Amino acid sequence: MDGKFWGKIAISAVILGLAIFAFNTFSTTPITKILLPPLQTSATAQEFRDTVLLTSSEIAVQEKGHLTRAAFAIDNSSNHDIKNIKIICTVMDDAGAEQGRDKWVIYDTIKAHANGVFSYTAEMYVSGKATSSQCRIVDMEIAKSPLIAIHRGSTEGHGGGHQPTEDVMHGGHH
Repeated sequence: MDGKFWGKIAISAVILGLAIFAFNTFSTTPITKILLPPLQTSATAQEFRDTVLLTSSEIAVQEKGHLTRAAFAIDNSSNHDIKNIKIICTVMDDAGAEQGRDKWVIYDTIKAHANGVFSYTAEMYVSGKATSSQCRIVDMEIAKSPLIAIHRGSTEGHGGGHQPTEDVMHGGHH
């Protein structure tokens, strides 16, 4: 790769930057509205919107390394265990303009009539203009019972003395 190649890349980047600047300056629709389409909430999230609640959310960004810390508290007052809860957090600047979105997924199961607090750290870019965030649940699944159940018991009557069985699904005793 020679200087001519890098020159073409630099010119392309400048032209793209000017085009975005011109679009933001002269268009009535900001580029973020085009790049960030309206949020869609799943049918399951709609069904449980009154019983599975995001009661608290906090997003904090560390300047160096773009480490983002998120903490969520969820209350499940439904009659179903819930899992794979997808949360979208919209970050905004001081004027309330949307600066981007972050997606977080809680893979744990929250039992019926229980609550949970979850903390995550991820390396992601969040706009330096962002000063606040609003988070909401956009999808979730009802947790179903496993197809296979493991029963712990003895091997008595099966050629030996009384020895506890080992939980092979989890790799040992808890």
